[in-house]
This record gives sequence, C-alpha cells and structure tokens, in this order.
Amino acid sequence: MKQRRFVQKNQATFTHFVSVPLILQPTQGKLQKLMDDIHKKYNFDQSMNPNNPFLFHITISMLGLSNQEKINKARQIFIDNEQTIKNYLKNSSIKLKGLGCFQNRLNQQNKYYKRGPYEDLNIIYLNVDETPLLPVSDFIIRQFLQAEIFDSDDLKSMNLIMDQQSKMFRAEKFHITLFRLKDCKINFQQLFDEYKDYQFGDVPIQYFDISTRWQYDKDKFYQPLARIVID
Repeated sequence: MKQRRFVQKNQATFTHFVSVPLILQPTQGKLQKLMDDIHKKYNFDQSMNPNNPFLFHITISMLGLSNQEKINKARQIFIDNEQTIKNYLKNSSIKLKGLGCFQNRLNQQNKYYKRGPYEDLNIIYLNVDETPLLPVSDFIIRQFLQAEIFDSDDLKSMNLIMDQQSKMFRAEKFHITLFRLKDCKINFQQLFDEYKDYQFGDVPIQYFDISTRWQYDKDKFYQPLARIVID
C-alpha cells in the first residue's frame, strides 16, 4: 500500500478548520472501541497516544483566520451557502474501511534514512471513502479562495490538492486520526496486516463545521465558529 508523507507546515498559523464532526453515538463509541482494542494489543513501547474520543472528525480544510475580517467572512460563507452545503450532504454517509498512516517528515539530516512503510510513524488513522466529500470540499474551498481567505499559493502548506481525475479541490487525504506517535521505534507491519481490510461500516454525516482550534464546547468538541446541521 502506498504511504503518504505527513507534512506539518505553518501549523501555528492555522486557527480554525472545516470539519465533519463524528461526535454522536453510536459512531463515537465504535471508534473509541476500535482505538482501545488496537491500543491494548499494539502499544508495545508506550508511544501510541490515543486521540481524544470527543474530538473525532474528518478535516476538510485548515484555515488561518488571522483577523476579525477573515473570521466574519468565513462565518458569512457558511450562512450564505447553508442550503447548498445541505444539498451536497443530505442523506449521505461515509464508508470507513482499513487503517492508514503518515510517516514523520524526513529532514536534511536524515533524508537518506532507510525505513519500511510502517516504521517511524507520526499518525495512524482510519481510512475514509472520499466520494461523498469531494463535491462539498471543492465547493467550500472555492468559496474561501474567492473570498480571499486564502489563495492558491497557500494550498500546498494546507495539504490541499487539485484532484486530477475529478478536477476538484480536496484534502490530500481524508482520514480520522486514531493515534499520534512520538519517538516510536516499532514496525507496525503486523497491525496493518490485521486491519488492512477492517470494515468499520457506514456513518451518517450530521454536522458540517468551522471548528476553532484549542477551544471546546459543552460537548467537549471543538467550539464551532459556524455549524450546519444536516437534515
């Protein structure tokens, strides 16, 4: 399986992100059980840090809303396009299947370091079928570009790409983070062999948010700057 490299760039400038929250039952409980089962079996060197189960989500796009003008613009885009976004996502569900991973970015000092595809990991995630997310992702990214909340030069640092087949803007990889790893020396080949065809099932899309980093609501999820409830 081809691995993608996780690029962490200019993270400090990102204040918000567009997300699909996965915070309602039974989805949240099933995700936590999967995470707990993997953690008990494979956390050999105590380097696997489980995600907070109250924060499960799929990121559509990071946002750097550095001033009140940009905050107001982003919120207004959601207000003005609420029905369009609902139409994209109404009666949609997302298929979750199999695990994936991001490796740590190689720097100048270790760029020739030889590693296998399941070594030196940064994140272990659950794969997300991108099909129902591509149209709404492309739509909202184009709205932000048009409003000059970010420009085309920012896309690479935001891990956004133009899908060559569909010609739609999208995240490089839609995923649900299960674990973050630090200084991990384990080869997780056995884990990925066991879970490569794992069938989590379909989950409904119930919310579409602009989420605020480092701020949390009464349900312990990221505080919404704007939220659309999908009927």
